[in-house]
Amino acid sequence: MSVPGSLRWLLGQQVRWQWRALSRRGRGGLLFLLAFVVIGTAVLYFMLRGLLGDLRLGGPLPDAALGPALLAQTFLFTLMVSAAVRASLEALFTRGDLDLLLHSPLPARTVLAARALGVALSGAAGGALLLGPVLLVLLTLGAWRGLGLLGWWAAAALGSASAGLWLTLGLVRVLGVRRARVVASVVGALVGGSLFLASQWRTVTGQDAAGLPAALLGFAPGVGGWPGREAALWWPARAMWLEPGPLLAVLLLSAGAFVLTVLALTRQFTLGVQEGTPQAVRRPGPGRAGLRFAGGPRATLLKEWRLLLRDPELLSRTLLQLVYLVPLLAAVGRDGGTGAAGGGVVLLTASLASALARLTLDAEDAPDLLVTAPRSPAALRREKWLAAALPAALLGLLALGVMGARGVFAVHPLSAPALLALTLLGTGGAALTVLWRPLPVRRADAFRQREGRPLVNALLGGGFQLALSITAYAAVRALGWGVLSLAAALALLAVAYRLRRTDDR
Repeated sequence: MSVPGSLRWLLGQQVRWQWRALSRRGRGGLLFLLAFVVIGTAVLYFMLRGLLGDLRLGGPLPDAALGPALLAQTFLFTLMVSAAVRASLEALFTRGDLDLLLHSPLPARTVLAARALGVALSGAAGGALLLGPVLLVLLTLGAWRGLGLLGWWAAAALGSASAGLWLTLGLVRVLGVRRARVVASVVGALVGGSLFLASQWRTVTGQDAAGLPAALLGFAPGVGGWPGREAALWWPARAMWLEPGPLLAVLLLSAGAFVLTVLALTRQFTLGVQEGTPQAVRRPGPGRAGLRFAGGPRATLLKEWRLLLRDPELLSRTLLQLVYLVPLLAAVGRDGGTGAAGGGVVLLTASLASALARLTLDAEDAPDLLVTAPRSPAALRREKWLAAALPAALLGLLALGVMGARGVFAVHPLSAPALLALTLLGTGGAALTVLWRPLPVRRADAFRQREGRPLVNALLGGGFQLALSITAYAAVRALGWGVLSLAAALALLAVAYRLRRTDDR
């Protein structure tokens, strides 16, 4: 039994807290993860069975496979670092129990070491979801060298935790805790979106899909100026295939980096925790002006936009919307992709406006203050609707400008004003469906699946956005049946208006 206050005891508490946080997602989340592993294993088995059938699985990894393996490891390590940054922010600054621990007789280095190991476990859990199916398939095919994945996985967990701690404490020192959370969410969204962009290689670059394998073959030992097989660059890929020397070197380097990180960051850790605690409100000095407050609609818009900019979850979703727009806009003018780009712009901007409206209109954490505000509730709701619709509409105008610069509207000049009108109707109408059918929630729960919207709300909002995007596709390609989809979108909007109800908060 571990002694209370020891490193083992603190790590056990950390693991139990992480397990409770995972179990709070409910049985559905665990079943989804299990289904992901099972389906991923089956798909990989059929993909790799033919690819590995002609290889000598008991020998070293061929030189031609080292490059792709190293690129895959780099991408997975990047995902683990992103997860480690979020876990570090949660473990060091969000849970709110470090003040008590640091004022206890426990050494600060022991506390940091326990939290750092917890961060490593968080990154390892995420990596296991992707490495687990690969390892199962390799063992099923008789590739016992695949057990090297376990060693590389442990080394990557320690390395990503070290990198995550350095990045987290550096971001907190420069930006503060709140802005560091925002930056971590932005980086996580960009890393996650990079996989989608990689899958759209041909669409984004306009090159033949055969160019990607050729580029991968050029990244190999002794090819194109890259160092030979024995260089340290290839150690992670060779360690993955259970080569003893590289595997031992990777494990020792990652463990050493982890120990040095804990030793070097102990003082910065205690200072960062102190900076993350609430501070007294600073009063303006004699030479500084007091606070200034805007009035009327401008005050409501500025308040809502500031809250939106502080929401990491929303920023992640917004960046993913931008990532999804990249291949759509890149396809403009090629292979009939113009119509899909027009429909995609309308659909994504309307979806973004709906997400913003759920925060500005539904997720109001201080409704009592709004009741006492010197403005009518109807005016406040209109301004909150405008705060949600305007950013999405501006994003849509930017995308339409890109399409216009690429000469999309030269063939059908009327498609430009049609797409403009549909974009404004989509962003405004999507926010209106939320305004007319409010569903008050806490801001922290606005995007959680267990706080799901009623089926009527989902059907009205999703149906309106889908019908309008189909209309945009038809407008760009000058197809007459687009009038029918436009009529369907307006009918759904009218139904939402007829079923409107007021926010009784």
